[in-house]
Amino acid sequence: MMKVSRLYLKILFAFILVQAVAIAGIGGLLKMGHMRPPFTLHAKNRTEALKQIIGLETDGATRLTPELRARLDRVLDIYANAFSGDAWITDERGVTVAQSYRTPPLTGEEELELKLVTKQNDRIYFIRKGDKGSIYSYGPLKTPLGTLTVHLLNEWITHNEEVWFMEGLLLMATVAALLLIPVSRRLTRPMVQMTRSAQQLARGDFTPRVFDDRKDEMGTLARTFNHMVNSLEKMVRGGRELTANLSHELRSPLARIRVSQQIVLERLEAGRTDGVVKHVRRMEEEIDHMDSLIDQIMKLSKLDLQEPPPREDMADMNVMLEEAAERVGPLTGARSIRLQLYLSPVPAFRCRRQDLRIVLDNVLSNAVKYSPDNGRVDIRCGAEWEDDREAVVIRVSNAYPPLSDDELEAVFAPFRRLGYDEVEGNGLGLAFARKIVEDHGGTIRARSEDETFRVTIRLPLDRE
Repeated sequence: MMKVSRLYLKILFAFILVQAVAIAGIGGLLKMGHMRPPFTLHAKNRTEALKQIIGLETDGATRLTPELRARLDRVLDIYANAFSGDAWITDERGVTVAQSYRTPPLTGEEELELKLVTKQNDRIYFIRKGDKGSIYSYGPLKTPLGTLTVHLLNEWITHNEEVWFMEGLLLMATVAALLLIPVSRRLTRPMVQMTRSAQQLARGDFTPRVFDDRKDEMGTLARTFNHMVNSLEKMVRGGRELTANLSHELRSPLARIRVSQQIVLERLEAGRTDGVVKHVRRMEEEIDHMDSLIDQIMKLSKLDLQEPPPREDMADMNVMLEEAAERVGPLTGARSIRLQLYLSPVPAFRCRRQDLRIVLDNVLSNAVKYSPDNGRVDIRCGAEWEDDREAVVIRVSNAYPPLSDDELEAVFAPFRRLGYDEVEGNGLGLAFARKIVEDHGGTIRARSEDETFRVTIRLPLDRE
C-alpha cells in the first residue's frame, strides 16, 4: 500500500508540474503574440482615458491659446505623475503643443517593438533603451483644433513586461505550492487514519473509526469506511455466534447418539438384542436431524453469498396464504389453534414463488408453535402505499408475553429461539425468511404489544 507521505509528495509534484506547464504555455503565447500581458492592456486603457480627458479640455476651443496650453500642461503633468511616466501632445505636423516634461523623454535611439494596435488606431509599443524598457503608446484624437496625437510613456524599468509577468506567475505558483502543503495534509489525514484502522482491523480489533465530520468526498469516503468496519464487525461477530450456536446444536444430538451407541454395544456384548432396534432408529433420527440442520445452514450461507436469482413468477399473495394455512393445519388441530384469515384484494405481482412459500411456511408455523393451546393466529393481507410505492403487506399475530427490542431483533438471528427448551425447531426459520424477503426488496419486522407478537412482511408490488 502506498504510504501517505509519498502520496503527499506526488500531489505536490503534480501541482508544480501543472504550474510549470501553464507558465511555459503562457510564455509561448506571449512570444507568438497570441496573448497580451497585463502591462500592454493597462497602457491601452490609460491612453484611452487620457484621450477622453484631453477631448474634454479642448472641446469648444477654436485655437490653441497660451491659457489652453498651460491647462493642458497641468493635466498632462498630473496624469503622468500618477503613473510615474511622461505625457505629451503633438499636432498634425508633429510639433509638441503640450507636455509634462522639461527634457524630451525620447531621443530617437530607442528600439520599438509593436505590441498592439487598437480599433481606435492607438498603438502600444515596448520600448528599449540600453538595459531599460518601458511601454510607449500613442493615439490620434480629433478635436476642434484638428487631429492631435496623445503620447504616453510609462516608467522606465530594468525588465521587459513579459519577464515581469512571468516572474509574477512564478511567484504565485510558489505561494500556491506552499499553501498546498496544509491542504494536502488535510486531504490525506483521513487516509492516514484509515491506514491505521485497517492495520488494527487486520489484527482483529474493530474498535477504531475514522473521524468523518467533513462534508466533501473525503468525508464520504470516511463514512463509507466506518460503515464497512461496522458491517465487518457484525459479520465476524455473527460468524462467531453462528459457530458457537451450531456447535451447541450439534453437541446435543451427538451426545444422544453416543449414549444410544453405548447402550447398543453393551447389549450386544452381553448377547442381548432387546431394545437394540429402538436405539439404532433413534441414532438414525438424530443423524437425519443433524443432516437437515447442516443442509439448512448451507442453504442460508448460499443466500448470503450468491446474487439473488431473478423474480420470474407471477403470484397472488392471498392464494399463497390460503395454501400455507392448509399446510400448517396439522400443527393447529392437535392443539386446537384457530387460523383466522383477513384477506383484502391484492394484485398479482412478480416474485420467486417457491422462496416466498418458504417464508410463509416458516412464519405461520412459528406463530402456531409459540401460540398457547386453544389460541388463535390472525393472518391479514392487503395492499398499502408507503413512500410513493405500493406494497403487499402481510401481518401474522399470535398471543405471546411482551418482548424487549433486543429480543425482537434477535428472533431473526440464526439459532435464536424463544422458549428454547419448550418449542421444537432449530431457530433458522425466521433467519431464512428475512434473507428471502430482503432479496425481494422488502422488509420483515417483529413487534410486541399488549401480549401479542406480530410479524409484518412488506413486499414491493412489482407487476412488470
